[in-house]
Amino acid sequence: MTGEHEFAAGINSKPEGSSRDRLHSTISTRNAMKLIPRQKIWLILVILVNLAVWLIPSDVVEQIARDRHTLLGRYSRTHFTWIAGIAFISLASFYIDWSTGVTYKRRWFQVIAVLLVVVPALSVIDFLSRAPGGTHYIRDSLAYHRPVSAEFCAVFEDKPEAYRTYPNAPTGYGIVDCTLRTDGRGFRNQIERGQYDIVVLGDSFAEGSNVSDEHIWPVQLAERSGRSVYNLGMSGYDPLHYLESLRQYGIALRPRYVLCMLYEGNDFRSAKSDRKRKKPSTSKRLKRYVKQSPIISAVDSFLIETFGPVNYDGPVKGIEMLDWLPLAIPEGPSAKYYAFAPKQLRDLYHSREDFSRDRHWLNPRSQLAEMNELCRQAGCQLVVVYAPTKAHVMLPIVADLLSADKVRAFTAISYKRNLPEPTAFLANLLRRIDGKESVVRDWCRCQSIPFVGLAEALGEAADGGTQIYYTYDQHWTPDGHEIVAKVIGDFLANLSVSTGDEIDGP
Repeated sequence: MTGEHEFAAGINSKPEGSSRDRLHSTISTRNAMKLIPRQKIWLILVILVNLAVWLIPSDVVEQIARDRHTLLGRYSRTHFTWIAGIAFISLASFYIDWSTGVTYKRRWFQVIAVLLVVVPALSVIDFLSRAPGGTHYIRDSLAYHRPVSAEFCAVFEDKPEAYRTYPNAPTGYGIVDCTLRTDGRGFRNQIERGQYDIVVLGDSFAEGSNVSDEHIWPVQLAERSGRSVYNLGMSGYDPLHYLESLRQYGIALRPRYVLCMLYEGNDFRSAKSDRKRKKPSTSKRLKRYVKQSPIISAVDSFLIETFGPVNYDGPVKGIEMLDWLPLAIPEGPSAKYYAFAPKQLRDLYHSREDFSRDRHWLNPRSQLAEMNELCRQAGCQLVVVYAPTKAHVMLPIVADLLSADKVRAFTAISYKRNLPEPTAFLANLLRRIDGKESVVRDWCRCQSIPFVGLAEALGEAADGGTQIYYTYDQHWTPDGHEIVAKVIGDFLANLSVSTGDEIDGP
């Protein structure tokens, strides 16, 4: 019996200590998964940061005023990029920190290994995806240019760039088929000669942005005047580049006149700014390289097309300050429309006295003086042509119809300086609106440099119903170029009569 009891006990019994071992194992596992206080604090912090970047919107009114893309109806592209970047880092953080012991170390290794593989791979793909022949500029000197003997074709549609735009956005100028051809030097000319009567210096207003070859005012000037015209205008140029292109190309063409077109919007730059462009820092070159990345461009386009249309017409606090734009000129059913950024009004608000002493004028003034001396030594005449901003031309036409409160609120968007009360501000703005131009004109008179102002003629044409600027782009329409060519042509004809330098027409 004893043996049978022992046998039965042996069958029904479990190995000694097995329950204790399993319990110990379970407890050990739970302890292993138990997060330490530091991990808990970190994960809570990560959650709070994600909530903050999602809950705090961008300044949507500013985005609309500057025609910048808004994603999900409430975030700028920069803000949304931060949201996406923080979310990605947060996921990796959760993956790593939701573990302890050996698992914690292994997950750190996995994340670092993935980054060490993915980042170099993307860099190589990005480098190989950059098409050498697809560049729009050859930066072989300060007087950079486009690829030589090239042709660029594009269709420009005058409409807001962003989905979210002005409350009552009207139709713009329409669609323009644009062809841009370059010569053997990489500038926008079709006829190559050894000598030209006129050389044109300038930026995109001289080269012609969003218009075709036959529309640009230098071409129309040549047709009107019967003089040969060589266009050294290049998008992105400023007086620093005008001077260099004159030295490198213009003087050798032995012109009688050199027309330097100064754009009021961004041609007034300090010497410090010029030094940075002459010798860009490593970070500046890296920033330019990254900006040209085809991968980043593709991701950016994906974000815009995917999230731009979402909630694009949702409610926005403060949107009412934009409902006076675009400006309708002239009044009535035949009105054309004009929009511009707050910065144009802020720039025009500078008093004549302040601008005359401003380093942003003193520097280009010295460059104009150098151009004048080069022209004098070469036996040609420098002529300064002043290209006004859209706001400069349009605001005086409709000044009596504007709300001072809204104009001031619009101008103050993202502006750190204090502005006077609305009525005084608008009165000061209209009084100062010709200040910059008058400073440049008076200096040219003192230097015996002929000066051509375009604001009056452009304003008269706009008031008469001709659309001279695009609605949503800051450049001249083909009709605007025609007006500019006529003004300059008439000026040169009168100048030629007064100097006895007449040329027979075609």
